[in-house]
Amino acid sequence: METQERKKYTEAMIKKLPKKNQKYYVLDSEVIGLRIYVQITGEKSFYLQRYIKEFKYSKKTKIGDWPEMSISASRKLAALIKADNVQGKDPIVAAAERAAEKTLGDVLAEFVAKKHDQKTNDRQKRKAEKTSIDAWLVGNSQDPKIISVWKKFRDDLNIKSKQLSKINSETILEYHAAVSTKNTYVANRMVGVIRKLYTYAKDKGYYTSDNPAAKLKQKLNKEIQDHHDYYSTKSMNKIIAAALKISKVHSKRVGCFAILASLFCGGRPPSEVFNVTVDQVDLKNKVIHYKKTKTGQWSRPITPRMVEHLELIIKHRSNGDPVLYYPKDDLRHKYLFPNSTYGLLRRSKRGLKPCKLLHLKDVRKLFAEIKKEAGVEDRDLKSLRHTFAVFCVSQGISLRVIQKYLGHKSIQTTEIYAAVTDDFIQQESEKIAAGYVA
Repeated sequence: METQERKKYTEAMIKKLPKKNQKYYVLDSEVIGLRIYVQITGEKSFYLQRYIKEFKYSKKTKIGDWPEMSISASRKLAALIKADNVQGKDPIVAAAERAAEKTLGDVLAEFVAKKHDQKTNDRQKRKAEKTSIDAWLVGNSQDPKIISVWKKFRDDLNIKSKQLSKINSETILEYHAAVSTKNTYVANRMVGVIRKLYTYAKDKGYYTSDNPAAKLKQKLNKEIQDHHDYYSTKSMNKIIAAALKISKVHSKRVGCFAILASLFCGGRPPSEVFNVTVDQVDLKNKVIHYKKTKTGQWSRPITPRMVEHLELIIKHRSNGDPVLYYPKDDLRHKYLFPNSTYGLLRRSKRGLKPCKLLHLKDVRKLFAEIKKEAGVEDRDLKSLRHTFAVFCVSQGISLRVIQKYLGHKSIQTTEIYAAVTDDFIQQESEKIAAGYVA
């Protein structure tokens, strides 16, 4: 068998290893005994070669296949096996014990297979189950961006290959933080999925310890409180004034109105604000009907201030406002906030195409201008929704009513804003107290 000198493993290096007429291996320079075998077929697998003095034999143990198992995971597992040797455990028995323990991926596949029972031939079933796993994990989303984010981080972090006993709260929090850099929704969804999987594993007897994700929901949900991602009432009024002032500029009117809409109703930008069509707005019943939302709800009540705002927009459209009204043969006609720069090409999953509704990038730029004009802190667009919620709480509006306005599935999520408000009041009280001189 052909051998090679030691090399530092990298994903790029392993990917470039060619298939030959005979299998060969490449030694790892970081972990003694770790090697990757390249089969005649081109398949690549991690192995650990070591000599056990206590049991007087040399043993080659397969650790896992690349790329399903990452380099870091292979090194960690190799270290565990070598640690067993030091502790005087029979590596064959220890390896058997580890092999018998299910991974998070094993439990995931079993759980989803029961959830999606496909009555078809084996090949189709495997394909259907693989698809359903990814779809279910992200809330049955059809958004390719959400699916791709999940798949990428699932593979990069290799959390599915970890055995149940090797995952703790810190692991999940690191995982959540990494995924959050790309998509917070996917990150939060994944924590919920992991929690369910561990509950399922305990019911089946696969796992006996405490659920490592059981107490993370409250901790993760305090993200808003920790970051104070909202504006004070004073800053909110400055934003409103600045947006109304800038909206007088012909080309900026639509974006300003959309930003104010998010502030007046607590809708999520862009899905629940920028994408709204005229026929979704029911001013008579003070409701916006959403065709598809994150929480699956179909309608959302709107505040009196939002009603006034929508009436203003409709008035502009009725008066033939050139940036708000377009004839029926124009693709922008149906949108409440149409894109006045329709001819500008935008990148989409199908390539470059004209954007018929407001583009998030443009709105962010406009919001930056509004914040500068208002002289307020620099916060993300999502802060408008948080500001609306905190303002409602501060005005004594029932949490149940706020829940309906925000479209929260659970009242516990709405209660976060109550905690934020309490914390804010405490901070302001401390400022007042500090102003008194003894």
